[in-house]
Amino acid sequence: MHRIIIILAATCLLYSCNSKTNEPSKLDKMAWILGYWEMVSPEGKVTESWIRTNDSVYSGIGKYTDTAGQTLTTEEISIVLRGDKLLYIPLVSNQNDGQPVIFSEVDFSNTMVVFENINHEFPQRIVYVKQGDGKMLAYIEGEMNGEPARLEYPYTKH
Repeated sequence: MHRIIIILAATCLLYSCNSKTNEPSKLDKMAWILGYWEMVSPEGKVTESWIRTNDSVYSGIGKYTDTAGQTLTTEEISIVLRGDKLLYIPLVSNQNDGQPVIFSEVDFSNTMVVFENINHEFPQRIVYVKQGDGKMLAYIEGEMNGEPARLEYPYTKH
């Protein structure tokens, strides 16, 4: 009888460990961000291209190009899974003395993620929202010059 209890306990322990490891990570749950995204406006084009670098990192490149085709801003971005939290780490050309800025996840669902750094000049929040097949809204918001500000990027996947 003692042996059966030990075997039963070991089986339960193994089963509970196994089911936990099969649960998708937050990074897995936001795989919808992977790929090439584009927003075209009268002022130019904004693009983001995302790939999975490894099990804990998505790497992205963001570009703003004017109507003449000249790239005005380039941004290297990483979304990193640390423990159970995601970090959004952009490195923008000609900003922040060439240093990356770290935004921490403050809200997460299967269709939305909110990153925040209240000490950053602007933006303080970066948000990605899956809006359906091939559509995503990204926006940055916070305080700029003492006033609330928000810039939206309605992307289409290509």
